[in-house]
Amino acid sequence: MKIFEFSFNPKKSKNRFFEIFSYEPTRSKERSKGSLYVVGELQNALELQGKFLRTLSQVIQQEYYDSSFKTPQAALKASLKKANLFLQQEAKAGNVHWLGNLHIAILLFITVQEKRTHFHLAKAGSIKVVMGRGGMVIDVGKKLEKAGKQKHPSKIFGTVVSGTALPEDTIVVITKDIYDMLLRENSVTELVLLKEGKRLKGFFKTRQRMF
Repeated sequence: MKIFEFSFNPKKSKNRFFEIFSYEPTRSKERSKGSLYVVGELQNALELQGKFLRTLSQVIQQEYYDSSFKTPQAALKASLKKANLFLQQEAKAGNVHWLGNLHIAILLFITVQEKRTHFHLAKAGSIKVVMGRGGMVIDVGKKLEKAGKQKHPSKIFGTVVSGTALPEDTIVVITKDIYDMLLRENSVTELVLLKEGKRLKGFFKTRQRMF
């Protein structure tokens, strides 16, 4: 499985913070739990709140890999419960800057066979998670967006979507504003079906003026 990270922060958006948190297990007891990736965006935040995404990601990572639950899905749900508790404590302390401004996706990949990888997804906010398969694009995070609107603000994590990724599949996590821009240009499918880092860079380079 190949992982590509491509990020840029508009100079005019000094109150927006982005974080890509990647954790590849090194300890043998962690390897069976797979690899964890968190992609987050925090809007309308002050500079002193810039570490919020990193702290939240570390809370999720530590609880997940330290969990005694035997299945990855159960361990992930436990880590999401811990994340909700962290957010509740932040709110009680008066730190409510993240309410309505937090857009985050948590992806867990577990390779079970040479050509099969299980994935589990949890998300909050409007960040997009889409899968490319056989020339088609599937919005795998759509179900979570509907579920999130029905939850209490302090319990934004809960529902988990699970699936299987094949070698030819691609999974793309992208902020909603960039997604909408590409949607207007009818180029979302082109982006999602890219499989090489150089082609990914080329895709954004040709659209540098637009961004």
